[in-house]
Amino acid sequence: MLDSIGRVERKLLALVALFYLSLMLLIGAIWGSQTSFSSGRDVQELYRSLYRLSLLLPSLQEAELDQRGYLLTGKARYLEPYALSVERFDEQLRGLLDTPTMQAHEAELQAIAELGRFKRDEMALTLDLYREQGRAAAMEQFSDERGERYMGEMRTRIASIERAVAIALKAHKADIEWRSMLALWGGGGGALLMLGLLTLLFVDLRRDLRERGELLERMAFESQHDSLTHLLNRRAFNDTLDQALALARRGERSVALLYLDLDGFKTINDKLGHALGDAVLKSVAARWKTVVREGEVLARLGGDEFAVIAAGDTDAVEHLAQRLIDALDGPLLVQQPDVRVGVSVGLARCAEHGEDRRRLVASADMAMYRAKKAGKHCYAWPEERPSVLAVV
Repeated sequence: MLDSIGRVERKLLALVALFYLSLMLLIGAIWGSQTSFSSGRDVQELYRSLYRLSLLLPSLQEAELDQRGYLLTGKARYLEPYALSVERFDEQLRGLLDTPTMQAHEAELQAIAELGRFKRDEMALTLDLYREQGRAAAMEQFSDERGERYMGEMRTRIASIERAVAIALKAHKADIEWRSMLALWGGGGGALLMLGLLTLLFVDLRRDLRERGELLERMAFESQHDSLTHLLNRRAFNDTLDQALALARRGERSVALLYLDLDGFKTINDKLGHALGDAVLKSVAARWKTVVREGEVLARLGGDEFAVIAAGDTDAVEHLAQRLIDALDGPLLVQQPDVRVGVSVGLARCAEHGEDRRRLVASADMAMYRAKKAGKHCYAWPEERPSVLAVV
């Protein structure tokens, strides 16, 4: 009888021990899962912070480019994108300062904010001098190297933060991997009861990591490409042109820039709607993709403005421009055969029209306006040579 009672008690003790073991494993699994998800959120915030850091300098550089466009042409249309670029810089910086995972870098971020304020003040002063004293005074202020020093200091501080964030990301990833292994093997032996739950948590964690990786790849793609046409965006275009010009300055290749602005697109967008306008832009991009050749880079800079980075002599560049113009002859949309656009092309070459990106883009932009004035649907160079009309 006692023996029987003893065996029952041992079974009850084993069941109680199994229950408490299962409960402890469940609590541990829940805790581990929550901690992993928390680490995952931290990783997302760190990647988002890296993305915002990557936008700080390009925002000010784009503002500086628009400022240069205004100084060179006097056209007020450059002031709106200039203000938007400055606003985008402030927005990204505020986002970084408000991110909990970036609190350790608050001093560096405040220093970047101060340098950004100095840079904005310098650009604003240049614009004020242009309005009050004319282009000569503004260009004299523009040639001051303080702005470059501010940008260089910001670049150094941003790189320092990026290195620290990369280290933190590595630590977070190592922590996630360690917790995954603990969740996978920690149950072992008598934790068979919890095996299903642990496996489910492991699979979910792996799925989260895979989805996070896919999200990062998508974010990386979207940061470099236009969401509508999937062409390179302005940021990637600037980087590619800078690299091409660096090679050109070393004599390794020739570089030409074709600045493209659609003719008649605004009327389509205003009268027929943005959805149809987007369809036209996608069709234009698709046709031009078939025109550009290997080694030539096609990008959408925004709105109905595009650009092509190419190599070759004057005749080759002009032939490319003509092919781009000819590609838009005929209907663009099957469902709307009457919807058509043309393109005005501004041409510029390094170093004939500028050795750096800002000068080359400004020259090509001015040439594009010469093509507009010449009757549209044609190409033109910055210098005083006759505009070439498209072959009808």
